[in-house]
Amino acid sequence: MDVIDLIKQKYQKIVDLLSELCSADPQKRYILFNQITQEMNLLAQLEQQILYPFLRQRYPSNDKQIKINEEEYSQIQQFLEELELLSPASKEFTRKASDIYNLVKSYRQEKADKVLLEASKCLTNIERQQLSHELVERQDFLR
Repeated sequence: MDVIDLIKQKYQKIVDLLSELCSADPQKRYILFNQITQEMNLLAQLEQQILYPFLRQRYPSNDKQIKINEEEYSQIQQFLEELELLSPASKEFTRKASDIYNLVKSYRQEKADKVLLEASKCLTNIERQQLSHELVERQDFLR
């Protein structure tokens, strides 16, 4: 699997977990929230420590969209921090979880996919495989 597919797969896993979180019972919400936080942190580290620096160095024209993605990710992270303070049984938790789900889904479709599309256009097959290998190694190390 190449780097583009690997990152898209990570985003889809997060979206699926958020969807499940929105309809889960309060006990399961706690477990799902921890999984989501772990997956988001892992994905952010993979993108911000491996993919984005590589793209900035080799393909500086992507820098503006990468900055937008980093700002959006900060907003998602802030919402997750706010959600963590709420009781999983509360209506506010349900509402906020739904807002985060919509934000992440939109982010993945509109922002992240733009960078990934540009990356898929400019990365060679060798670069894609190399980055994928680095992401898998880092992922294994971080877990």
